[in-house]
Amino acid sequence: MKKLKLFVWLLIIPIVGNAQCNPFFNLKNERKWEITNYNASKKLVSRQVNTVKSLEEKGDGWTATINMQSFNKKDKLDLEKDLEMTCEDGVIKLDMSRFFPEEMMAGFKDMNLNFETENLEMPSELEVGTTLNDASITVTGDIPFSMETNITDREVVAQESITTPAGTFDCYKITYNIEVKTMMTMEMKAVEWVAKDVGMVKSESFGRNGELSGTSLLTSFE
Repeated sequence: MKKLKLFVWLLIIPIVGNAQCNPFFNLKNERKWEITNYNASKKLVSRQVNTVKSLEEKGDGWTATINMQSFNKKDKLDLEKDLEMTCEDGVIKLDMSRFFPEEMMAGFKDMNLNFETENLEMPSELEVGTTLNDASITVTGDIPFSMETNITDREVVAQESITTPAGTFDCYKITYNIEVKTMMTMEMKAVEWVAKDVGMVKSESFGRNGELSGTSLLTSFE
């Protein structure tokens, strides 16, 4: 299950700002925020510090480059990369390459990896009962290696108030399924809470047995 910490990468863009295209993800240059990840025993696993490097506004939206730094439980920098995020006609499109687990990305950083993706999307309006698009990523490498991740059955199931170290937020609760295919197939279920002007506030992932395997929390944003 360690290699399935995919919730770490899910909607990891909780920021407040000026680029008005989608009310859940309003951006501002140099905005910084932190996501902290815990295992099932609520012990620290890692944290991600994210900073908006650039923001290009267009007539119908924007394109942003976001720097992500991942630190392990000893607070050592394990991985740093730039991610792209776009908003067009009110729809956020998230680069699915972020769903490649961080510890595997660090291990394969010297390999030539190829990514084929169907982007994850977030519309500008949510309500209980809304269904969201499926998404996927397939990763192959120079050596015989292949990994496919599918995100399916995304649905808004409730509105709830969530409190994290960053504050208390009125959130939409979204559930979905994760399937990972490598040499074997592994399945997980996940829940995330997103708030207007903030993005993801909290995320949880569960194994096939229904037991909690990890939690991610918004711990700060500036």
